Amino acid sequence: MTSLTVKQAILDFYDTHDFGEEGGINDRFAWIKFGFISIPIPNIQSRSRNIYMHDVSHIITGNDTTWKGESAVSAWEIASGGWGKFWFPWLLTLWAMGLGVVFYPMTVLKSFKRGLTMRNAQTCGLSKAQIFEYTITDLHLLLSDRTSTQKSPMLWMMISFIIFISPFVMGILSVFIIMNLFS
Repeated sequence: MTSLTVKQAILDFYDTHDFGEEGGINDRFAWIKFGFISIPIPNIQSRSRNIYMHDVSHIITGNDTTWKGESAVSAWEIASGGWGKFWFPWLLTLWAMGLGVVFYPMTVLKSFKRGLTMRNAQTCGLSKAQIFEYTITDLHLLLSDRTSTQKSPMLWMMISFIIFISPFVMGILSVFIIMNLFS
């Protein structure tokens, strides 16, 4: 851990990963990269207002922004309390965890179990300004002050897997239906 403030660490994180000012919260779209392909997702208000919490999760867990790192952070976020009433971050987080279930199952399981004993930036009860004042070490200690919850890793891995494969299943079904309509 470090004596850097969370605000300093977030600014470094955005600069290192070329995410733009404040992580791109003012951009119209965020881009999800798959190798050389980038897919835009709408930067809706709940995402732009709350993306810093996901980025704090990267800093607290030490996970990078590769797909393996995103899957691990997502599993940790779900286990450490999730996203409350914000449906779009839930959907993105479950999808990324599902990707990890397919490609990095042991990493996802380990990260999920670690999250069971912690809280995240969404569930800790602090405002953005308060979180940003903490050092990384102090915030990690604060978030770690939680007894283990009884969430089932296998249940959440199954839910995330279903969310992950849903777009592919819908795409295949759509192609099948279209082919049958025109044959």
